[in-house]
Amino acid sequence: MKELTKNIPFRKIHATDASALVATLALSAPSLYDYFINRFEYRWVALGLYFSIFFLLVLREEILQKSRLPVSFYLSIQTALIIGLLTLPPHHDFVIILFFILSALATRLEPGKKGYYWIAIFTIITIIFFFLSVGIENALYRLPIYAGGYLFFGAFSASATKAEIARRESETLLEDLTAAHLKLQTYAAQAEELAVAEERNRLAREMHDTLGHRLTVAIIQLEGAERLVDEEPERARIMLGTIKEQMRAAFSELRQALATLREPLHADIPIANALKSLGENFQEATDIKVKMAFAHNIPELPNEYRVAIYRAAQEALTNAQRHAKAETIHISLLLNEKDQTLDLRVKDNGIGFPDKANKIGFGLRGIQERASQLDGIMRLEANPNGGAQICLCLPLPK
Repeated sequence: MKELTKNIPFRKIHATDASALVATLALSAPSLYDYFINRFEYRWVALGLYFSIFFLLVLREEILQKSRLPVSFYLSIQTALIIGLLTLPPHHDFVIILFFILSALATRLEPGKKGYYWIAIFTIITIIFFFLSVGIENALYRLPIYAGGYLFFGAFSASATKAEIARRESETLLEDLTAAHLKLQTYAAQAEELAVAEERNRLAREMHDTLGHRLTVAIIQLEGAERLVDEEPERARIMLGTIKEQMRAAFSELRQALATLREPLHADIPIANALKSLGENFQEATDIKVKMAFAHNIPELPNEYRVAIYRAAQEALTNAQRHAKAETIHISLLLNEKDQTLDLRVKDNGIGFPDKANKIGFGLRGIQERASQLDGIMRLEANPNGGAQICLCLPLPK
């Protein structure tokens, strides 16, 4: 028995369906009792018709969904079964009440005008039945009662169906909103993680661009002071003073980076003046000659542009000092009106690219990231006149 029943599909019976089943059983009980107690000839036919109506009500959803029968065909079968019961002697007139159940079912299965067309059909069948059984006068007398009842049950079922559809749509919408909310929470967590990672990268770039530059200059100065301390103590003392200033500046920039993460490039300083100050300080600290050329028509730039250009120049100077063994460095910032770009070039006359020149270090990677954020590019190239050059090309801000 368990094997037979475990595969039978059970569904939750709706309140309207349950009411229809109870009403059908309540109506069929006295009719069948009369058929069998009086041993009418068609009692087994009546039992089969009632059973068919009940069976079709119980398995209505399964029949319509799996067999894909049209709703009109299903309602036609039920209507034919009720007509069959009405035509069986002794012609129980209360069987007509089944059309109340069918009216509610019609407006539920056939929304809109189609459902009320079926109510009109049920009304016509009712008139014909009463006309044949009790005469035209009694038929017209009973017509408003049954027609009004059909309309009432049909309208009530239509309203209940609409309310049920609205409830299901609300539940679906709530599920969608809940799923969307969970996705938004996930996206927010991911965005927060990305923001933290980006801020970490930014802080790492700041540390490298500020402290790395200052400490590199200080190391070079210390090495020079160490060599000159015996032969030229005065010059060594001056170099130590420069180192002290570099360390103070490095400490100040470190404190700024950790406390506020602000760019050390003030917003009120034009980029050409900032680059000029950077080149002069570098030349004074390293004895490497810095030549500079800046276009006079550079427009006012947003802070992220100015920082990207400044940091690129700073990184290029640091690399030239540490790796190139250069004697002269050229810095230029020009406006390419044809391509609508700003072109920063820092080139030296040093030894050129080492054997592992294809390996981009952390500082150059930071320049690439800044360039990419502004839809620009960074190139590390050989200087046609010997040495190497870094090119940063940024589209003009709109």
